[in-house]
Amino acid sequence: MFEPRSTYGPRRHNYFKERRTKRNPNFSLRSFAKWLDISPAQLSQMLAGKRPITIKTLKKITERLDYSPIEKSDILFKLTNDEMSPSKKTKKMQMAEDEFHLISDWYHFAILSLTKIKGATADPRWIAQRLGIAVNEAAQAVLRLERLAIIETRPVFKQMSDPIEVLSATPSLAIRKYHKQVLNLALEKIETVPMQHRNYDSVTIPVNSKQLDFLKKQMSHLIEIILEQSQKDVEKKTCDQVYHLNVQLFPLTKIKE
Repeated sequence: MFEPRSTYGPRRHNYFKERRTKRNPNFSLRSFAKWLDISPAQLSQMLAGKRPITIKTLKKITERLDYSPIEKSDILFKLTNDEMSPSKKTKKMQMAEDEFHLISDWYHFAILSLTKIKGATADPRWIAQRLGIAVNEAAQAVLRLERLAIIETRPVFKQMSDPIEVLSATPSLAIRKYHKQVLNLALEKIETVPMQHRNYDSVTIPVNSKQLDFLKKQMSHLIEIILEQSQKDVEKKTCDQVYHLNVQLFPLTKIKE
């Protein structure tokens, strides 16, 4: 377990770089510095233990590495030597952690959809088998959804809350992490799922940037149509699988700032 302190040595700083390098073996120190938005010299001195890490820089690193609220709180506690033990988390902090994972980890919404299909059960082993995740991940997710009063597992496994829609005009760490996860899932499924059970379409087009709002609305309209059909199938109790629909629109040309 990584334990940051007020004075950092090379091993502790290298933890951050090693975590990023696992995602990209060609990730250099200069690339890491650029990714963190700090100078290569500053990063080099921190990695060599010649320069202590500041709270501001530590916050930037933990955000870039997708740390959850409690993970960030634990690290900042050890850096600042706060008198409040991290083991004495408030209910508010637990709620923030639960909400972060609800949004950032794709399988929470998948579990909500699982409650709508035939033969659904709250058994973590069944959930893990259906979603291809670890049993402990399934168990923690079910507990998290229960704490948030989103589902109940007894006497019937079902969603208690209204449909959940995450709307934010401001970029969110949790939302970014969620989209990165589902994009990675799309890469995985293109190799492991037969063509008759999936559909991948894409198109490259010239775009008038002033029409972006119109294109976004059209994409949202498509999703609404699919959601309406899904709800009809749920009401008929004919659903037997959980799917994820990804619709992306992004520039291939570099945007001039």
